[in-house]
Order: sequence, then structure tokens, then C-alpha cells
Amino acid sequence: MPDHNLPERPSPAEVQVPALPRRRRAWLWLPALAVLGAGGWWGWSHRLAEAPAPSPLAEAPAALTVAVRPVERRSLLRPVIGDGSVAAWQELVVGVETGGLRVIEAGFEPGDRVRAGQVLVRLDPSVPEALLAQAEAAVSEAEAALRIAEAEQRRAADLARSESVARATLEQRQSVTRQAEARLAAARARRDEAASRLAQTRIAAPTNGTVSRRSVLLGAVVQPGQEMFRLIRDDRLELEARVPELELGRVQPGQEVRVLHGEREVAGRVRAIFPTVEGTTRLGTVHVVLPPDAGLRAGQFARAEIGAGSAPALVVPQEAVVFRGGRAVAFVLAENSANASQRVVETGQRREGLVEVRQGLNEGERVVTQGAGFLADGDRVRVAPEPHARQAASAGR
Repeated sequence: MPDHNLPERPSPAEVQVPALPRRRRAWLWLPALAVLGAGGWWGWSHRLAEAPAPSPLAEAPAALTVAVRPVERRSLLRPVIGDGSVAAWQELVVGVETGGLRVIEAGFEPGDRVRAGQVLVRLDPSVPEALLAQAEAAVSEAEAALRIAEAEQRRAADLARSESVARATLEQRQSVTRQAEARLAAARARRDEAASRLAQTRIAAPTNGTVSRRSVLLGAVVQPGQEMFRLIRDDRLELEARVPELELGRVQPGQEVRVLHGEREVAGRVRAIFPTVEGTTRLGTVHVVLPPDAGLRAGQFARAEIGAGSAPALVVPQEAVVFRGGRAVAFVLAENSANASQRVVETGQRREGLVEVRQGLNEGERVVTQGAGFLADGDRVRVAPEPHARQAASAGR
């Protein structure tokens, strides 16, 4: 029991403060937020005032110094384009006429040059020589028989005039003489045949040329008609250019031809046009004569540009055409503009440092020549003065 009658005080833990309404608590934070916002705005505006002004060089990217040229219209040759293989003007097949003889000499290899009459192959002559000796002996025998027959005929003729022998005897002697003459002629023919077969053991070049193929080996026994060598007659080569049938009408014999083989360029001339067109490919063949110093070999593949008139075309320097993503493009710089725009172009033939533009550019437009390889679409450029145009290609971004 407490010793007094006063009411007991509640403990602090037991004292409950009545909760403020939620809306009243939110309003208590507003003054603090206002103070923080005012301080942040003052700091930001103070730093902005102290920041340096941006440099003009930072706003505009650096310009590339380039050279430009206008797109021009010029008269270009419109050649007929063809391609094909280099072949011999005439390839001669050198064969053998006799058979059953052994090869004892064949000293030439492909690529060797030969002269007309030079022996290419020599066959064993022992058998033909023996046959020739036999034929010559038969000729001698026939000549002796003819002399005897002629003497008998003269004696019979003398006796017939004196009527010492019958007329039939004279006629018989005349018949024997004619038979002897025939046997002599046959013997001489066999002798000539044997001599010809002996000569066939020496196979000679029919004309000047170069050996293109050898088909015989030492010790081989040949057969009649067997191929021995092939010769390029007079070392003359031609390009058998295949040309589309619709272009054949523009080609005439005697026209000049520009033959291209890699980096090599050769001047040729149209010799003839094959009279038919292949039914499957619809291509005709044009024979182009090549000069002796062309430096080409039979079997090589080459391209022919047959001159067939000229026509106007748009051209630009070849430096103006570059490749982006596998496509040919040029950079055009419009008047009163400092930005180069990229154009996709379709190109044609290239000649004397110029490129034909079939599509993508108009006459008079300015294209970047030197420095085009460093550009991208929309880059700022600066046109170099004419004396310094050659130095523009070395400038960087």
C-alpha cells in the first residue's frame, strides 16, 4: 500500500503521444526540400558561369584538303570486247609415210625452232638401202637384156632386107625388144620406189616453225601415218576471240585490235571472221593476228578490244573512283558546300587514266580526285589551290 493517497504517475514508456495526421507530416518536409533545391540551383548556375566558352574548333570537325575535277563528256572508242585462247595460225602435223622401221634419231624438243628441210627424225635405213641396191641390180640386168634384144633385132632386120630370114623372125625380134624395154622400165620404177622409201627414213620439217609437240621416242617402231611432231608454222600465232553474235556486225577484217594479257598489251589486227556462230553459246570467232614479238604462247587466255568506232561518254579521272563495301563510289562536292557526298556509280571502260561513268553522275558535277580514298560520306573538305592539288592526297583527317 502506498503511504499517500496521490494518484500514481505513468512511466514514460506508458505515455502515448497521439500520432500526427499523415498529411501534416508531409508538410513538415517541404521547407527542407525548398532549401536544398535553392542551394543546388545556386551552385549549378555559379559553375556554369565559371565554365569556359566552347572553342570553335571543337564544334566543327577538321576539314580534309582535296582536289576536285568536273565530270566531263568526251568521245571514247566503243570497242567490241571478246576473249579467247591464243592458237597457232597453222599447226602442221609431221608424220611418217613408211612403216616397220625403227627410230634411230629424234633430236628436237617442244619449243625448238626448226628450218624448212631440217631433219627431225631419222629411221633405220638398212632395209630400204638393201631394197634399193636390189632394185638397181635389176635395172642393170634389164638394161643388158634390152641391149641384147636390140642387137638381135638389128641383125634380123639386115637379114630380112636380103631375104635371108623370114619376115616373122624379124617381127619376133621386135617383140622381144619391146618386152626388154618394158622390163627395164619396171625395174627403174622399182628402183625409184626403193630410193623414195630410203628417203622417207629422213623426216624433214616442211617449213620454218617451232616444235609444239613431240610424239616419238628413240627405238620405237613406227607405222604408216603415225604422228611424229607438230609445228607452229612460221611461228605465227593468232587470238581466237569469241565475240557475241550481236557484235559481229561491227567487226571487219583489217581492224586494229588491242590484245590484253595481264599487264601486257599487244597490238593486233583482225585477219578473218569465222563464218558460223556456236549454237549453244551464241558466240562467233574472230581470228586476230598477233605480231612475232607478242611474247604470248599458244594456249594462253587473252582479252581483245576490237576498235569499232567511238561515241560520247561521261568520264572522270580514275583516282575519283574508289570502292566502299565492294561497290564503286565517287565523292561529289556541290557548289557552296563544304561536305562531300558519296555516290554509287556504274563504271565502264578504262582508258588513258580515265574511267567511263555510265550511271550515278551528271556532267559538270565536281568529284573529288586526290584524297578520295580518305573520305566518308558527309565529311567536310577543303578544296586545295591548283598548284597544291598534288599534295592533297597526302593530307590526313
